[in-house]
Amino acid sequence: AAVAACGNDPMEPGPVTPEPDAPLPPADPGPTEPTTHTELLGDWAAYPAWCSNTTGPERPITITLTRFEGYENSCAIEASRPIAEGHELNLVCQAEGQETRETVRASATEDRLRLSYPDRDGATVAFTRCPSE
Repeated sequence: AAVAACGNDPMEPGPVTPEPDAPLPPADPGPTEPTTHTELLGDWAAYPAWCSNTTGPERPITITLTRFEGYENSCAIEASRPIAEGHELNLVCQAEGQETRETVRASATEDRLRLSYPDRDGATVAFTRCPSE
């Protein structure tokens, strides 16, 4: 038992020597670049006329690499991962003094943004890209 505890158990096979002609395992590609949601970045409004509003409920939402800002809520993007229909964003939000977590699925094509909220029975909202200044 003392021999087995030291890892020198004579009943265990020794190290395996690879065949000299065996192919080498593939090289480790190293860390991959994190994916980003760059096509979602910018200001988006439910109606184009709202793009010029800076206050109130009828104003654009803003998406950056790290933030998702809307009317009466401010969210940090905790994680972003690509999915078949765009990106899934994990948000940590502050609204009316309360912290909440939410998942949003977002897809953008040219100047249209579609948000889907799986935590809200799959509710969806569509937005139009606001012109950049």
